[in-house]
Amino acid sequence: MSSGSLPQSLRRAVEADLTPVRPLLPTWMRVLVAATVAALGLAAVAVVLQLTLRPDLHQIPRWLSWGCSALQLAIAVLLIVMALREAVPGSGLPKGAAALAATAGVVVQVVVGIATWVHSPGVPLLPGRGLASGLGCASHDAAVGAPALIITLWLVFRALPVRPALAGLLGGAGAAVGADAFNHLVCPMSDLRHVLVWHTGVLLGLMLLGWGIGTMWERRRSPRP
Repeated sequence: MSSGSLPQSLRRAVEADLTPVRPLLPTWMRVLVAATVAALGLAAVAVVLQLTLRPDLHQIPRWLSWGCSALQLAIAVLLIVMALREAVPGSGLPKGAAALAATAGVVVQVVVGIATWVHSPGVPLLPGRGLASGLGCASHDAAVGAPALIITLWLVFRALPVRPALAGLLGGAGAAVGADAFNHLVCPMSDLRHVLVWHTGVLLGLMLLGWGIGTMWERRRSPRP
């Protein structure tokens, strides 16, 4: 059927539905926006909670303290880039590459925690205070990661993600790994029970949260039968 044979009513309905579309910013500019918001959120949390560097930082080699934090930040940026690419149809990476990148973020966090424990025992867990200390660190991790997760998901969903659940998972992983890069220098406890349960738990929780939000957004966007 040629365009000239379309019913006038259908033609008018299509023309009435046409609206201007705001051009999508390049990926690097959207990453810059996400990084700026995340940095401002981190600074605000650090000031409000009066967070300071861990007291045993001098006992930890620089490659393990500042070096691994820089590595985690690089992985966090990579994950956010991958999440934002999912917002553009045809630009997303294969699922295998996305899963590998998210897994690498978790593995690096665990390995850094174990290596830190080997070099410095940190502040010991006080009897009966494990839960309170864990909840405190978990809240810090969540507060630091939340701005990055929120802005990343907002930038993703305002475009046209084909796999929003995967984009949410990558955004959650990037926000969580970036938060851990900061908390690695702040949390004074190296006990693996604390690190693997609470810090790794928050990392996995933010990944799951991003995936869940992406899944709900996809279901809400899908047309109902």
